[in-house]
Amino acid sequence: MTALRHVAFAASFFSLFLSLQVASAVQQTSKTILDVFPDSTVNVNQRKGTTKLTSTYSPGKSIWSKGLDEQQVFQAEMVHEQDPENSFRLRIGKGGQVYSLRGPFGESVPPSYRSEKSSKQSPWNDEVWQFVAVCTRYNGTKRLLKTNSISAKSLKLIEDSPFSSSFFVHNSGAYIPGGSKFSSLYCPMLANHQDKKEGKYQILNWGLVPQIKSIHRSPILYYTQVRDAGDGVIELTWVVHNFSTRDDVVFDHLNAPWGGTRISSLPYRYVVLPDGKCVERDTILNRSGATNVRNTAGFNLTCSTESEDCPAIALVYGRDKHLESEQQKKSQGEAYCQTTHSLYRDWRASEPAYKTRWKDWKTRAPNSFRNYDVCEIIPKLKIEPGTSIWFRSYLVVGNRDRVMEQARKLVNEVDYGLRNFEPEATPRLQVSTGSAEGTHFSVFAKPVAGSMPLFQILNETTGQQIVTTDPYFFVKKEKLDFGISPDDADLEYFANATGYSLEQHNSRWQSLLGYGYRDKPSRGNWKQLSELLDTEKFPASNEHHLDLWVEIQSAGEDAK
Repeated sequence: MTALRHVAFAASFFSLFLSLQVASAVQQTSKTILDVFPDSTVNVNQRKGTTKLTSTYSPGKSIWSKGLDEQQVFQAEMVHEQDPENSFRLRIGKGGQVYSLRGPFGESVPPSYRSEKSSKQSPWNDEVWQFVAVCTRYNGTKRLLKTNSISAKSLKLIEDSPFSSSFFVHNSGAYIPGGSKFSSLYCPMLANHQDKKEGKYQILNWGLVPQIKSIHRSPILYYTQVRDAGDGVIELTWVVHNFSTRDDVVFDHLNAPWGGTRISSLPYRYVVLPDGKCVERDTILNRSGATNVRNTAGFNLTCSTESEDCPAIALVYGRDKHLESEQQKKSQGEAYCQTTHSLYRDWRASEPAYKTRWKDWKTRAPNSFRNYDVCEIIPKLKIEPGTSIWFRSYLVVGNRDRVMEQARKLVNEVDYGLRNFEPEATPRLQVSTGSAEGTHFSVFAKPVAGSMPLFQILNETTGQQIVTTDPYFFVKKEKLDFGISPDDADLEYFANATGYSLEQHNSRWQSLLGYGYRDKPSRGNWKQLSELLDTEKFPASNEHHLDLWVEIQSAGEDAK
């Protein structure tokens, strides 16, 4: 009996050892995949205060819209402990969004309110801090109307279709229509890593078109890094990659970030002018609620009271640091991403209702009205297919006078630009073919030029696990007919439209394996995926499920 116990203990220990090895390998791979962010420049070696990171959920103190379950969105928590005025608790959602930020002012993120009459829920996918990318060329039908390029009949078919023509991509999640079989759908998480020593959390998500029935495909990967820089400073960095197979799907209207504050906690919003004067938004913004970022000091201020030392938050978004150099690159025919000056937008969501049914908002329950002062930064950057851009901004928590001082110093630290990865300097990741010979192939850990992402996806209904460049592989699709001739070059996109139903996806998006080449390189031992994997793991290729070229390695050979 004793011997059997020893055997059982040994087997249990060995199983645990293997599990720890696998977990360690997964974490190491995630760390390598997520090593895409430019170096930080603020308080790198002298972070004040302490940072705690955890992936264990515990109920928070914040009140959210009725019917929402915070445990469904929670991914990680960052706690900064220092002085009472600049300590905070920040929560990151599964979709990569910052969905909660508590400080001395209470909860600052809006409650994701939707009225009981609303036909859809918005569970932490809209009223959060996030990146949003818009393809203006194919976003809705306004452009088609302006160009008079489509018949009235076809236009009506598009507008009346159950599949949305809006083309923007969230770094959070999807809207949930009434009667759906699920209560939340967040941007699939493909990798995550927490660095407790440096006080940062990194996450990679496939961005979703938030309408779960859409004629558009999202080709956006969001890499998000949230870093505690100390002294109440939160550093937000995004790297955004466009892996569209179409050259005309360019994302040229961005929000970096989209977000805002809870009015019941922070009712006073100011735009800060270049001379440091704080003014109410109506005095500087145009009719669309926007202004050139250089008309401002490069940050805003939201306060709990009108006192100079009240709890406050600043969003530091910069003043187009590289505008002139980007314009020079463009004129010289060099690679560039910024097209013109950036905009700051600011407004109160559902503002007319504050004069009618929400006149008593100061005493109402905080989750019983929209409760949202919106601000968005619109950096005039473009993300072309096969390219990556990055953007870094800051949130500052503390007392108003101190926050103002910190924000001024941070304005020039806001940064952005193209993000390029050279093949020779990019790590490789090994992927097993599962063959008896123990053959492996290697993929790039980062999106080098000419590459496409390779996902591992499990069909939860059939149990089939595949590797593919198409995250929609198991999503229900149907061909749509808008009465447009396929020969009409100007309307080819809509003539060949497909409807995608994310509510019927059957998918578990497990991970990003890495990146492979679309075209065969001239040197090296390269083979296509169809030569290495059976049809169960790699079904027949098509226009979105591409047969990539990957480098072959024998068993035991190290990745480069």
